[in-house]
Amino acid sequence: MTIKEKLIESATTLFLKYGVKSVSMDDMARLLGISKKTIYSHVENKKTLVSVVIETFIKKEHKDIKKISKKADNAVEEMTLIAKLVLKSLRIMKPKFTYDLKKYHPQTWKFVETTHFDFMKKTIKANVIRGKKEKLYRDDLDEYIISNFYFSLATLCIDEEIFDTEQIPVSSLFQSCMLYHLNGIANDKGRKELSKQIKNIA
Repeated sequence: MTIKEKLIESATTLFLKYGVKSVSMDDMARLLGISKKTIYSHVENKKTLVSVVIETFIKKEHKDIKKISKKADNAVEEMTLIAKLVLKSLRIMKPKFTYDLKKYHPQTWKFVETTHFDFMKKTIKANVIRGKKEKLYRDDLDEYIISNFYFSLATLCIDEEIFDTEQIPVSSLFQSCMLYHLNGIANDKGRKELSKQIKNIA
């Protein structure tokens, strides 16, 4: 692993765990055991580092989600495995992570909105179509409406004006969101499959 790769990996962990604003370049240098001069030979400044970290994180998550969609045996398993992937990050992510991005790095947050959010809406829409074909979801569903319902509900999980995320972890909120979503769109056959796959999001 190169120094830049280690930098991006370490920065990702620190930003998720402590938020973006509270992590300094000095913190990064100490963690990696290198000088700030070395860090600045790879990234121009903290703003650039944040941008690179988010872009790298999103690209990897999209790649992993595409793999899940291909290997999952059915639509219900696909959704629970995607949830499992997302929960891995949410369990260490502090609520102020997204707050910091929105407030101090608006351009990077815009990238999240235009790239990641659009990808997830398309993924959910495709999953609904798949679930209907596999006779696991209700056949009266409109995939466009459901994908937007799901996305709107999921984004509420990280909205501190809606939920006190200091009292209720974001990961717990997301788990509830997933169960609410899948129980709402699944038919009897789909719910039986969910009972088998629920271990992925337990």
